[in-house]
Amino acid sequence: MKHATIYDICDVPVLKKTNISEPGKNLRKLYKKLFGNPLLKHFILRWCSHPSIPMGKIEPYRDMMNAAMTATYDNWQDTVWIKKTFAPLEALLNRVKNPQWRIRHTADTRPPRVSEAEVNEVLDAVLKDVIRVWDKNPKDPYFPVSAQIIMPGDPVCDGENFMNIMSGLGSYEFQNINLLFGLMRCFLHANPLALKIFRRPWKGIAEPLSMRVSWITHRTAFYDDIFWEQIYNLYILEELPQKEQVRLKEMLESILYFLIVTSMEWLVAPSSGIRHPAITCLPKDENGKPLCNLKPRDWKAKKELGFDDYVPDVDTTFLALAMSRKWLDLVAEKKLDCDSALLQSCEYFLDFPWVEIINEYQIGGGNKTNLPTITMTRPLDYFGAVPLWFDKPFTKADGHVVRETLGNEICPGHNMDILESILVNRTQWKALEGENLETVKRFLTFHHNAFVSGNFKHDNAVRFYLPEIYVSYAGRLYDTWLTLSDEEQELIDPTGKVEQIREAAINYCKFDMLGSTLNPFDASLAVATLSLLRYRQRGDGIVERGIRILHDHLGEGSFKHPYKAYEWTMVRHPTRIIVGSEVTTSLFALNAIACYKHYMK
Repeated sequence: MKHATIYDICDVPVLKKTNISEPGKNLRKLYKKLFGNPLLKHFILRWCSHPSIPMGKIEPYRDMMNAAMTATYDNWQDTVWIKKTFAPLEALLNRVKNPQWRIRHTADTRPPRVSEAEVNEVLDAVLKDVIRVWDKNPKDPYFPVSAQIIMPGDPVCDGENFMNIMSGLGSYEFQNINLLFGLMRCFLHANPLALKIFRRPWKGIAEPLSMRVSWITHRTAFYDDIFWEQIYNLYILEELPQKEQVRLKEMLESILYFLIVTSMEWLVAPSSGIRHPAITCLPKDENGKPLCNLKPRDWKAKKELGFDDYVPDVDTTFLALAMSRKWLDLVAEKKLDCDSALLQSCEYFLDFPWVEIINEYQIGGGNKTNLPTITMTRPLDYFGAVPLWFDKPFTKADGHVVRETLGNEICPGHNMDILESILVNRTQWKALEGENLETVKRFLTFHHNAFVSGNFKHDNAVRFYLPEIYVSYAGRLYDTWLTLSDEEQELIDPTGKVEQIREAAINYCKFDMLGSTLNPFDASLAVATLSLLRYRQRGDGIVERGIRILHDHLGEGSFKHPYKAYEWTMVRHPTRIIVGSEVTTSLFALNAIACYKHYMK
């Protein structure tokens, strides 16, 4: 009995149907781009039939695609229509069996011997890599990060979550691409040989990037926020020769300029109407061209497919606010000779009622207009959390207004960054007074609930990261927490929630991470996090186990990089897209060594 392929289902309704809607035209364009790719079509998908869809039972799936081709914008915003129309695909997604991708064995628990020379060997290797990459583009230096599309999709995206995503997106372009990748996921997982082409098991937690030819290399303010913090941690160590310290300072100023000048745009708070700056990950020049180092062909494809509308996210903005404060304080403390215009930009950026602004988005606080539209990060308790995106509607050519283009979700890592930024800026923002204090307490309650419940360990509880990244943010939060006075700590946290978060994070690093196989990226997170959390049993070999992994894997990278590229951040829809680069791994390892050296002082 012959079974159907994607082309048996889609070619007639998508390519031959007449009188289609505007969303249908976009679906046709996407279908040609994705499933019309010659390599994908003729060498892989043409041979991927689905054992659950014999040709005699193909009509429900064709009806689904026919409905999508004639759907109006109003249809796409109708959750009842979505649920009814895509029920066949929901059922198909629920049949997907996810392989075990991570290979992890119990680690050798004997304390390793790590010499200071080996620690410095790691630092020397990654610092050279960081400087070498930075120097590749002297006119516009940056650290490139690459995105790799994982065609088989994300294990979290079963039928229920697929429907949750489709119902929560505000843009039919994104709904269309989710539909197509949902089909892709079903057919690839039904054909194990094809699945192996796109994804294979790996050692450790974070997935290594592969298939370099498919990488989309770019730059965003979010990446630079994190890179700035990592370079800053090494800079304030003050152990490098003067020449290298000068180079680090140049990087810090250049990155900060990209963050708060190049990537700034203006928004209006949804309830109060306060006009305020925000940091976007897709800055454009006066001609509408991207300023994020996208190759022209990648930007052209992104724009043609309708994916050039981008909303600033709360995380990137609040990270940049924290970086601005840290830079101003360091310059004042060390009396550094710095760019005065940049310092003024930092001061201007900080001079807004940021706690009041973010309270408008906080669940349990002032959020009346921008609740999460996608709730796939359950089982988290959302009380006290803020969704990903600021409010930014888009008016289309036909006059209809699109809100929540990408949907809006709760990501715990974003919320940790916001809380840390508020604590860093607590004095200027009067964060420990009146309703602002209640806002801070709600953020802390959200994180406390996530950690003490153990829900933070679930992959599906995080939106853009793996749990190990969220835990590493707890380390950064605790490091900032130690700068508060006893009175301030008591005011925010009279019941010891921060200490409970700390203990849960330490145990995760010690047992869930370092207790089993890790790769160098994982190890860098474990080392940095335990160091920032001031792991009490210093010298018992736990932290050094991570250092040993970093040292023993030196040289695994290609093109003169000390390490491979690993999954640092990712998205789960429209399909799984993992993001990282070789120099990203170097920067995370650099941060690990810097934090370790601080810890061991």
